Amino acid sequence: ELLRDREKSLGLDELSLIERDIFQSIINLQGKNEKISLEYLLKNCTHPRATFFRCLKKLRGKNLINVAKCDVDSRRSFVSVEAKYN
Repeated sequence: ELLRDREKSLGLDELSLIERDIFQSIINLQGKNEKISLEYLLKNCTHPRATFFRCLKKLRGKNLINVAKCDVDSRRSFVSVEAKYN
């Protein structure tokens, strides 16, 4: 029950199972890094590409993650998790 209360306080209880799975994957793959490449996430995601991007959009809309373009190569993007979720 403590875990459920913590999830509710962070707003994670409103996520679907797939959104939660992808969010947890991002956190796990990010590790101690500030950000992780979108390409790396895609390679390690078990969900279909369309589902992944749909969930990424929803997670961004809920301000759980940030997606930023690379300064050097605009074709590359990086994902970071809001600090309160790390």
